[in-house]
Amino acid sequence: MDDAHAKRILARSLCALTVMLAGCAETNFLPSWVPFQGEPPSSVPGIATPKQRIEQIREMGKEANGATAERKREIVTQLSTSIRSEEDSMIREECVRALGNCFDAGAKGVLHAALDDPDAGVRTAACEAWGNRTDAEAAAILSGALSGDIDLDVRLAAARALGKSKDPAAVTALGEALEDRDPAMQNRAMLSLAKVTGKDFGGDAKRWRQYVRGELPEAQRPVSVVERLGGMFYD
Repeated sequence: MDDAHAKRILARSLCALTVMLAGCAETNFLPSWVPFQGEPPSSVPGIATPKQRIEQIREMGKEANGATAERKREIVTQLSTSIRSEEDSMIREECVRALGNCFDAGAKGVLHAALDDPDAGVRTAACEAWGNRTDAEAAAILSGALSGDIDLDVRLAAARALGKSKDPAAVTALGEALEDRDPAMQNRAMLSLAKVTGKDFGGDAKRWRQYVRGELPEAQRPVSVVERLGGMFYD
């Protein structure tokens, strides 16, 4: 058989295969050996997908807001049991957020432990959950996270949560955060201090430091027209 004849046979075979596949596709009966037939099934009957589990946890968190004491204890028990054995950090994070809506003795222990979770997202959620409380215990725990966590996002979440606190310890912790080298942390600390104290020194870190130290903040010096015009050339 010469090369030309072989090429004609191959071409006819490919044409026949193309026609066959096209016909099968129209009737949705592609052979099992044909690759790329679409997305594989995303779920297994009887087993919830991560997305479904997250939705269930969020619904439990919403339910806990207006639930009876007995139902709230059931929710706390279920979420606490789940988080202890859960390997998926996103699901642990959702459990923490839901537990933040049903603060009781059972939830407290889990939310305290969540601040030591290896995943920063879970620790951030724990800071937000503790921010739902405004007592001295929450302020102390959040102050510890603000000064001790290695992740900036977690520390920012702690500083934001301290802005809801009514405890004087929050002012001390946020005052220490003013010394942070990161501008985002300094700004967050000033915003939270404004909420806690009711004072308004804007973004003037120096005046906030004076206030936290118990000193009388310097009066804000008016900016002259010349300085304003000069600053336009240096922005």
